[in-house]
Amino acid sequence: MPARWFASIFLSVAPSVVVAAPTDAPTAAPGTNTYSVPPLIRIEGNAHARGTAYGKRFREGIRSFLATEIDAAFVGKPASREQLRHYAAACGQMVRQECPLIAEEFAGIADGAGVTFDEIMLVNLHEELYHRVNLPDAAGPKHGHCTAVAVSPSDSGNAKTYVGQTWDWMESVAGKSAVLEWCREGGVSVLAYGFPGMPMGAGVSSAGIALCWTSAALGEKGQSPRVGIPSYVLIAHLLAQKNLEGVIREARKNKHAGWFTFVMADGDGNLLNIEGSPTRVAIERAKQSLVRVFYGSQEMTGAAPGQPISAHPRCERMRALLESSRGQNDLARLQEYFAQPKHRINEGKPTIDLLVFDTTSRVAYVSRGTSYHLDWRTFTFGSEK
Repeated sequence: MPARWFASIFLSVAPSVVVAAPTDAPTAAPGTNTYSVPPLIRIEGNAHARGTAYGKRFREGIRSFLATEIDAAFVGKPASREQLRHYAAACGQMVRQECPLIAEEFAGIADGAGVTFDEIMLVNLHEELYHRVNLPDAAGPKHGHCTAVAVSPSDSGNAKTYVGQTWDWMESVAGKSAVLEWCREGGVSVLAYGFPGMPMGAGVSSAGIALCWTSAALGEKGQSPRVGIPSYVLIAHLLAQKNLEGVIREARKNKHAGWFTFVMADGDGNLLNIEGSPTRVAIERAKQSLVRVFYGSQEMTGAAPGQPISAHPRCERMRALLESSRGQNDLARLQEYFAQPKHRINEGKPTIDLLVFDTTSRVAYVSRGTSYHLDWRTFTFGSEK
């Protein structure tokens, strides 16, 4: 089907595999809304086997997410169940063409979870669907918007590069995320933060590349996603690249489906911003630090050359915080800025998780949001502390 057909819908209204324990229910204290971050889940084998292991491990969570966060939220608003799956199938064809490794892994996820490949694509199209519907009628109140940050060695003060974010999302999925060690023998492995069915929402790779991100163009009218690579699939694809040059090459293909702003860095301290819409992609580099809440590049904001770029108030607050501690924005400082309500970066209950990735040492630090039990856990390749 042609891409504009989909636009009209949205505008019209076993190798060796190691996994953790066989439950994917959130770990919560009885009678509370506190959740612990589960131990590292290590998955290995060939591409299909990795996906199958993951699909089996998160089978119930994947099926639940599909039912509640996709079908219940978006079917009939305005697209039918069948139309959504047709759109996902078309996007899946693009994924197979442009991201064959990820496509094979996601085919395994579908097999392991007992759903179709198109349905796994649909789960990973959540970002594109969420931003194109009448949310108060479709999916409840709008959640907050993530704050994504990167700091270079000159700004951290400890010769390390960090990429991090608040993960502001639906309260209904609080406690359901996990950290995976996605092991690719002979390829690029990833310490990946994700949710059932979308294994890589953010992460740091064995190549020293980290990616965090935030929404873009939320609430703008008259737009529709195109047939393309879903944002969550693109994240997995970019994290599989061996260096930032490979990331830039893949991003410039301009094959994505929707809207995003990625904040990235490598182990050498190079900072990168990639922003996309269904019509274009913008790529900018930064030196000392990088902060995004929605679009922030000159091209995507439409700012005139040499003129200041208007930013979301929380983006301005985060920039001011980093400036106030310039040269001392290390791990502890970022964790404090994300977690402590006094800084007004944390959105309360919509901030369900907090993430910081050390690209220099290839380490992930993850905590539940402050409203759900602040407890930073450290994850490394090959072990978990």
